Amino acid sequence: MTSDAGNEDGDHTTIGETLGALQGDPDGANDARARAAPSTLAQRLDPAWEKARLFDCERERLQRIFALQQFQTRILEAIANGVITLSPACEITTFNRAAETTFGLASEAMHGKAASALAAAIPEFPELLDIFFRSGGVQLRAEVEATHTDGTPLILEMRLSPLDTAEGKGVAMVVTDVTRQRRLELAHEAQAEKATRVEASFSRYLAPHIVKSLMDDPGSARLGDERKRATMFFADIRGFTSLAARLPVERVVEILNWYFDEAVKIVFEHDGMLDKFYGDGVMAVFGTPRTRSDDAGRAVAAAIRLHDVVARLGPRLDRSLQISVGLATGDVVAGHFGSAQRMDYTVIGDAVNLANGLQCAAPAGAIYCDEATIEAAGIVSRPVHRLAARIKGRDDLVPAYGIFPGATPAPYAGDTLSSFQRGDTN
Repeated sequence: MTSDAGNEDGDHTTIGETLGALQGDPDGANDARARAAPSTLAQRLDPAWEKARLFDCERERLQRIFALQQFQTRILEAIANGVITLSPACEITTFNRAAETTFGLASEAMHGKAASALAAAIPEFPELLDIFFRSGGVQLRAEVEATHTDGTPLILEMRLSPLDTAEGKGVAMVVTDVTRQRRLELAHEAQAEKATRVEASFSRYLAPHIVKSLMDDPGSARLGDERKRATMFFADIRGFTSLAARLPVERVVEILNWYFDEAVKIVFEHDGMLDKFYGDGVMAVFGTPRTRSDDAGRAVAAAIRLHDVVARLGPRLDRSLQISVGLATGDVVAGHFGSAQRMDYTVIGDAVNLANGLQCAAPAGAIYCDEATIEAAGIVSRPVHRLAARIKGRDDLVPAYGIFPGATPAPYAGDTLSSFQRGDTN
C-alpha cells in the first residue's frame, strides 16, 4: 500500500514505510523512527476512522428517517378517514388507503398529479381550495357532494389545514364520508315528517292516546287509500229539526255542542275514529286507521253508552232527547279524499251507506245493526232482537238486529214482524 499520509510538519512517510520501520529493524536501528511510527500511524488513520464513523451515523439517521416514514405510512393507512396532502406547488403528495376506498382511485395514479385532478370526483374542490388560500390558509371545513368512480353519489366532509414543509406551505386535507350518516338523518327526518302528518291527520279524529301510539309507530298507519274491514257508526238526534224550530238559535247551538261533546268523548273512550259531524248527527268509524278484532264490539258498546248518556242527561236540558244509531260492518276504503284545496281522512264503501240507512230506519231510542256487526261483536250487554229494516235505495228488506237500551217497545213482545219492526217508520 503506497498511500501518502503526510503530517503537518511535512513528513510524507508512507504508511508502508511506517509499518516497515516497525517490522524491519529488530536490532533497534533507526530507533527514533521506530518509536515515532505508532504515533504517525494513528495520525494517518484518524481521518479515515472519523469518516467511517460519520458514515455510520448518517446511515443510522437515514434508517431512522426511513423507519419513521414507514411508521407514518402505516398510520395513514390505518386512519379511517381519507388523508390527502398537497405540496406548495399544489401537487398531490399523499393519498391514503381510505381516500382510495372513498373515491375508488389508486394512490399510485393520484400521487404527483395536480390538485385539479380531484375536481373529477369533487366538482366543488377548485372553488373550495381557492377559498382556503384567499382566507389566508387557515382551517376550513365544508360539506360537499362527490362521486365515486362507479357513479355512486357521495356526501363528504372536508377539513383543510395548512401544512408546513421544507419547500413551503402546503395543504393537508381530511376527508370523511358522511353519506350513510346523512341518509340516516334524512330517513329520520322523513319518519319525523310522517309522524307530524299522522298527528295532523288524526288529531281531529282520534283520542289523544291513539294519536300518540300512531306517532310512536307512524309506519303502522298508511295515509293513502287502504282497504280495511271496519264498523261504521251513525248517530242522530231524532226530531231535532222540529225542536230547533221552536227554540232560540243560541239554545239550539248549546244543545248541539253538548251532544257533540258527549258523543265525541264516548267514541274516543271506545277507541273509535270521529269521521265527521253532519247536521245534528255524528259519524264515527271503528277499525281505522288500525284494525282490531273487537272493532264491532266497541262500536256496539259506544252506541249503548251514548243512548244511556243522552237519556240520563236529557232532563238537564229541560227537554227530552232521543237518538237513533245505525251500525254496519264491511270492507271500506280509508284515505284522504277531497280537492287539492281541502282533503279529509274518511272512508268509502257499501258499509257506510248501509249504516247510514239503518240509522235512518231505526226509531228513536234504538240501535239497528247489520248481521256482520252482531256476528263480529260477540256478546252484547243488552237484548238483541232480530228484525228486517227497509233501507232507502234498496228494494228488499234488509235483515238487521235491534238493540233498545231503554224500555222495549210493545211491538216487540211477540215474534210477528210488524210494520214498525220492518223499519216502516214514515
